[in-house]
Amino acid sequence: MSVTPASTRPVAVATAPVEEQTVTVTCARDSRSHVVAQAVLADSLTAGTGHCTALCGHVVLPASLASPPGDGCLLCAETSGAGRRARRRGRIGFGRSARAAS
Repeated sequence: MSVTPASTRPVAVATAPVEEQTVTVTCARDSRSHVVAQAVLADSLTAGTGHCTALCGHVVLPASLASPPGDGCLLCAETSGAGRRARRRGRIGFGRSARAAS
């Protein structure tokens, strides 16, 4: 009886969609925080171009990591779905909800 070596056996590949990982990068040109796919950022760093494209289509020139984060890009938030999650939460104070305030 012969056994097929492990290196030549077919491997099952997961077909479930993988959620794209993103990072927030502040642009030195418009001082806004844009959402960029990690793969796009990694490719731009590897290529040495110094800029990458955000989900909104804006070409981002990353600001210094020492600079504070800028205001979020509304188009990026809408594209990534972050804007919908943020709008559901209402804050009226530290630890208070809208019902407790009325």
